[in-house]
Amino acid sequence: MLVIILESVGVPSAGIALILGVDRILDMIRTTVNVTGDSSVAVFIASSENQINIPDRKLHD
Repeated sequence: MLVIILESVGVPSAGIALILGVDRILDMIRTTVNVTGDSSVAVFIASSENQINIPDRKLHD
């Protein structure tokens, strides 16, 4: 989809290759931030609803 939009705007093929190379790295960063945020919110909500059960751990001598 990005290639079609860039070609319609008139970006040359070398520019598209450069953008796609950087976009892959940025996409991985966006995914990491998204998963981290979703996990953090899920833990926060579970904690506020007392749904997290942390067992008592005793150290063995």
